[in-house]
Amino acid sequence: MAKLAISQAPAPAVPRRFLYAALLWGVLAGLLLTGAGDDALGSRWSGPVLALVHAVALGVLGNAMFGSLLQFVPVVVAAQVRGGRLAAFLLHVLLNLGSALLVVSLRWPGALAPVWGGLVLAMAFALLLAMLLAGVLVASGSSMLRWGIASALIGGAVTACLGVWQAMAMSGWVTLPSMRVVDVHAGWGLTGWVISLLAAVARVVMPMFHGTGKVSGRFQASWHAAVYLVLLTSLIAVLRGAPIWGLRESALVLVAIAALSGLCLQYRASTRRKTPLVMFWRVGLVAVFVAAIVLLAAPGDAGIRWAGALGLIIGLPALVIGMLLEIAAFLGWIEVHRLCGRGMQVPGVHLLLPEYDKGVVLVLYLLAAALMVIVPVHPGVAPVAGLLLSVAYWACFLALLGIGQRIRRFISMSKVGCREIETNNE
Repeated sequence: MAKLAISQAPAPAVPRRFLYAALLWGVLAGLLLTGAGDDALGSRWSGPVLALVHAVALGVLGNAMFGSLLQFVPVVVAAQVRGGRLAAFLLHVLLNLGSALLVVSLRWPGALAPVWGGLVLAMAFALLLAMLLAGVLVASGSSMLRWGIASALIGGAVTACLGVWQAMAMSGWVTLPSMRVVDVHAGWGLTGWVISLLAAVARVVMPMFHGTGKVSGRFQASWHAAVYLVLLTSLIAVLRGAPIWGLRESALVLVAIAALSGLCLQYRASTRRKTPLVMFWRVGLVAVFVAAIVLLAAPGDAGIRWAGALGLIIGLPALVIGMLLEIAAFLGWIEVHRLCGRGMQVPGVHLLLPEYDKGVVLVLYLLAAALMVIVPVHPGVAPVAGLLLSVAYWACFLALLGIGQRIRRFISMSKVGCREIETNNE
């Protein structure tokens, strides 16, 4: 198990604001799906679909990953985060402002040019890189973990650059050499940023919380190297106007391998855990694996719709939500310790966020996921699926608020050396 540097953890309010924002974006994503009408998961170029995709990719996944990194890097990697609370606050503002501007411009094209959202988001990813990359590279933690996170950070920056380029083209500022730039942008974003970061973090998370073994270092290093070789080759090919035959399929095979490896590790675990965290990850890994297989078997529009519903709307958020619940409870535990100091018995992580609350979120999410699978063939189900998805994210948001309520209750009932909780600490 990884050694945790709890003393280096940031103030709980720093990552918590990102986690709250991620869930509120999830509520908004569900509402966007509800209001999409016949365009729900239709053409990948339609405004409602583009807005939904970026609300999930940037709002939900982006906030959850940014916030988790600000907590994970100093505590697990033992790396210094530059800029302090001011930089973290600015990072939060840039990410969410840029996401909002981009989603509005995509959903209602006449209201705003996409380039403004793209430029603000590029600043957010550049700031994240400046805050974390140097510290991760020189830290003394696991080299596999450090290089996995560092490569994902660079992958996120490349994704942002490609996104700005497309936003400038949509705004009439530049022209794209090929529409395949869109596919390369999506590949870098989903594989080079999101999935690669999850794969790197899973090396610590799965043994710690799931009771699994570790993937061999050689296998994981080879997987990461293959991912970035495929992505970099695709980018160079598009820029030079060369064909990219086989590269898309290679990336999908690598995604399927990552998901299948995670599932195998879970089912081989010596201790069979059935916690909501494990179930969230199993649902997410299965959905991502099936999405990759669907795209390999049916690369056309129908396959893209199915893969989008399975991988982006269901699978990747499930992985993130499972970890988000654990991180939020851990942040609450750190907060209680800091408020009460040493020598006082404080409630454990599972008391701050009971398994029942997590189970409610899981059930609601599974119901929404079941309907989402139907949407590609029956768009009429989209309003109900979107509404249920919003309810699931809102339930998760309320579960996180419950942590603060339990902390305040514990503080108010304690009669020894706890200072009052600050009203703005949430």
